[in-house]
Amino acid sequence: MFTNLRVKINEFVKGHKKQVIITCLVLWLIIFIINQILKNQRPKLPEPSTTYKPHTSVVNIDHGEESTPEEYEEKIENLVDKYFNYCNNGEYENAYNMITKECRDKLYPTLDQFKSYVDFVFEGKKKIYNIQNYSIYENKYIYSIRILDDILANGTTDGYSYYEEKLVLIEENGEFKLSIGQYIGEEKPNKYVEDENMIVEITNKSVDYETETYTIKVTNKTDKYIVIADNTQNDEMILDVSGETRHPINTAIVRFYAKPNSTATFNVKFNKFYDNGLKSNSIGLNAIRILNEYDYKQGTTQENLDNAVRLYGIKIDL
Repeated sequence: MFTNLRVKINEFVKGHKKQVIITCLVLWLIIFIINQILKNQRPKLPEPSTTYKPHTSVVNIDHGEESTPEEYEEKIENLVDKYFNYCNNGEYENAYNMITKECRDKLYPTLDQFKSYVDFVFEGKKKIYNIQNYSIYENKYIYSIRILDDILANGTTDGYSYYEEKLVLIEENGEFKLSIGQYIGEEKPNKYVEDENMIVEITNKSVDYETETYTIKVTNKTDKYIVIADNTQNDEMILDVSGETRHPINTAIVRFYAKPNSTATFNVKFNKFYDNGLKSNSIGLNAIRILNEYDYKQGTTQENLDNAVRLYGIKIDL
């Protein structure tokens, strides 16, 4: 049956060869036209887009700006790029000279110290980076910089580990200065209180993005020991931040006291975000002890307290 069918088909094709060829061409043409129509009617895919907006602040601060002014964007990009490339190429001195003198003096007083920092961050490899405006406050543009391995340049497949810190770009008359390591700047409060026992001075305030550090100088006017803090009393030192109480974060193993007729200086660090809009109002020294005897290794004992010349507290307005 199937043999007869094949024979009949062959005979038909041989007898109508021209018509068969024409029919196949027509069918091919129809299919081609249909495909072209469907192709042209295919919906267009949206153009690739990105939500990366490097100059828009990621922190919503109702007392600050939300975006870097357009006229500053290129200046900031060029400044950061120049600094990064100097570091990336091992041009330590050129990079070092781009940082504000105040920042250099505070964080990296020598070029060798700065070189060690760069070597730690860049690990002797070629790196790439991206920046993101974090916040804008008091003419300071705080950017996060993320430094990553350049996988194409280094030919490594060790993953995508990165180093991140905050750069502070300080605007003055439309020009920018660069501060690294989250360092904001210093102030000279020149605040002090004095009584019959001592003089307490706040001689310096150092600010980075997350902390404030106060230099407190105590001059002992007596022939007794004056103990300010040794982690034996509650709330020995506090910072009032818009009504909130902050405790020092660097006094766990330190004794802050002044020997008879001498001066002692101590740096007290408190947590406070620079751009949170809160105000540091005062520092309280709440557990001052005037003692006849004091062993700094042991700290204040109950016997010291029982025989104290005076126990009191003072507040220094900022």
